[in-house]
Amino acid sequence: MLGNSTAQLSSFIDTWLASFLVSGSISYLFYANRLFQLPLALFATAASTALFPTISKLLKQEAYDEAKEQTKKVFWLLMGLLGGASAIAVILSEEIVRLLFERGAFGSMETHHTATVLVMYIAGLIPFGLSKLFSLWLYATHRQGVAAKIAAKSLGVNILFSLLLIAPMAAPGLALASSISGWVLFFLTVSAVGREIFLDIMRSKYALHAVLFIGVSALLAWGLKVVFDGSL
Repeated sequence: MLGNSTAQLSSFIDTWLASFLVSGSISYLFYANRLFQLPLALFATAASTALFPTISKLLKQEAYDEAKEQTKKVFWLLMGLLGGASAIAVILSEEIVRLLFERGAFGSMETHHTATVLVMYIAGLIPFGLSKLFSLWLYATHRQGVAAKIAAKSLGVNILFSLLLIAPMAAPGLALASSISGWVLFFLTVSAVGREIFLDIMRSKYALHAVLFIGVSALLAWGLKVVFDGSL
């Protein structure tokens, strides 16, 4: 539970600390985190859940090369999807928040603050998503304890940076602290799985497809932003 719940526990810590900030901070974090969790669940969690039985079976059979090939395909698929989602969310952050939430008491100021928090959360989308993929190797080889220790260290980093950033940055600082902990989680997970496995996965013919997809997503988002800005 601890190893798979880092992003959710980070969100809980953010919400608790935000209760000490100005009115509205909890809402900014809540709405932004819901948008952050959508691509994380839709792409990373779904792909990792679907891939786990295959990876577990291959590693049990000591078919390491085939397990790496399967991981490689999903890695670059997730890199493209999460990278594209990140580009769209950063470029169109205010437009997305305005479209979904701006009505009633939720005005333009709330949209701006929520969009800023969203950008800070999105900085951690790729590492949180990819760490779920690499953690499969830990669970498939019965190293749940290692995964839990990594998650605990990541949460410790989250708490530390939350305390450091809450005063100068307020709610966006809490979201940024969560993203920093996501990168720590990713690097520690990769180190536990094996850097040689990670480097082998990085050398792939699928990399260009992922980069192109991210680039197209960013260009599409900029085009939509120009249209939105022109219509205001």
